[in-house]
Amino acid sequence: MLDEFNDFMVDTITIEPLVSRDTYGTPTYGAAVSYTCKVDGEQKQVTDATGIEQMSKAKIYLMGTPVIGPTDRLTMPSGFSPSQPPILSVNPFSDESGAHHTEITV
Repeated sequence: MLDEFNDFMVDTITIEPLVSRDTYGTPTYGAAVSYTCKVDGEQKQVTDATGIEQMSKAKIYLMGTPVIGPTDRLTMPSGFSPSQPPILSVNPFSDESGAHHTEITV
């Protein structure tokens, strides 16, 4: 089953973790990490991390459950607009063997 799930991971995104904000609120990000993933374009009404309803434009599926937060900076594969959409939600999923995949809504 994992091989089949991995087979549809044909895209790559990068995520830069938020490290800090200065006194003006300007963010500083850590080193970018690339993830193999699958990006599915779907418009859907979702509730973001602050409880506000937003329109989602895509869902991203990653293998494993890396630590990703809504304040991190995500860069989409080329051809997607916007190239750095805000992260609306991050949901890790497990199966009987442990951590399986993560869904990110943007």
